[in-house]
Amino acid sequence: MKGYFRKRGVKWSFTIDLGKDPQGKRKQKSVSGFKTKKEAQKACAELIAQIENGGYKEPSKITLGEFITEYMENHVKHEVRPSTFQNQLGTTNQNIIPNLGSLQLQHMTPLIVQEFYTKMLNQGYKASYIRVVHAILSKALKRAFEWDMIPKNISSVLKPPRIPSRSIHVWDMETVNQFLSFTKDRELYIIYVLATYTGMRKGEILGLRWDDCDLKNGRVNVNQTLSLVNNKLVFQDPKTKGSKRTIPLPEFALHCLKKHKLQQNQQKLQLGSAYQDHDLVISSNNGEPLPPYIVNYDFKKMLQKASLPKIRFHDLRHSHATILLKIGENPKVVSERLGHTTIGMTLDTYSHVLPDMQKSLADNFDTAMQSSKKSSSYDEVRKKI
Repeated sequence: MKGYFRKRGVKWSFTIDLGKDPQGKRKQKSVSGFKTKKEAQKACAELIAQIENGGYKEPSKITLGEFITEYMENHVKHEVRPSTFQNQLGTTNQNIIPNLGSLQLQHMTPLIVQEFYTKMLNQGYKASYIRVVHAILSKALKRAFEWDMIPKNISSVLKPPRIPSRSIHVWDMETVNQFLSFTKDRELYIIYVLATYTGMRKGEILGLRWDDCDLKNGRVNVNQTLSLVNNKLVFQDPKTKGSKRTIPLPEFALHCLKKHKLQQNQQKLQLGSAYQDHDLVISSNNGEPLPPYIVNYDFKKMLQKASLPKIRFHDLRHSHATILLKIGENPKVVSERLGHTTIGMTLDTYSHVLPDMQKSLADNFDTAMQSSKKSSSYDEVRKKI
């Protein structure tokens, strides 16, 4: 097998004979756009090697939009949680398809995608969001390569923008206690207690069932979350495999949970058959699941009334983790309590605490060394030699 080279204008091209198709018609493959004949010869040799080694894949003429729509609906939909699928589908329809959807898969190049990322940055999109777009697009292109629809997996060389380090806004112990004291008579008080004393995510708290609570031994099991998907409340598996976990309860949180159960039982008796019992720890007055936006609204309202530093509800989780690390808890234990995939994720997220931990470590080491000197002085050691 050999190639035929020719110059068209200022560019070089080559053509390779691929034999004949089932109808006996001659098959050829032509590639153009090379600046020099040497570049064309090199590309030709690489293509011939691919063909002879069985590694050549005839590019598909399907567009990226056609492929990624089918791929999302028939594959991604069955691989991730419903809320995750809806988020990815929304991102695909809002950004990927409008910008890249008309391009044929075979014409996708790293430069085209990198320019797309740059365009999004210039339009004001955050780097973290662009990395979500990158994850969706890369996985789709990798799958297209595995299915022999494109000759190269360009996703392996794509570089999403780096996420700048962001500061986490947290409360110290004094502020947390002020907030809990201010909200102790609110209906959602138990939610705030669980968030600050366990570090559970909002969806995990709203999805918690009494069957998941071991009040005798003082612990709760995270087995499901409550999410809003297509404007419908849906119970689904936790965020990651590590998110399914058992969390020991501090005595105060356990006391509040027992008190809340008594109050809820009274509510059930008052409503009788009108109470829709889903075994939920957190529910609306009639027992139905509590929408997440209710928690957001109440939390924001309480912050304004209490005149406390503004943070997000999710930052109560960050506050819980930060307090644990500052009082010297093992980062590995904190990571497991939060349901993080790795301890590295925990340390990266709460890197703002590391300087304090390092200082504490240095002080503790110095104290231990000084104590050791007192118990066995240098002079006494010399006498024994």
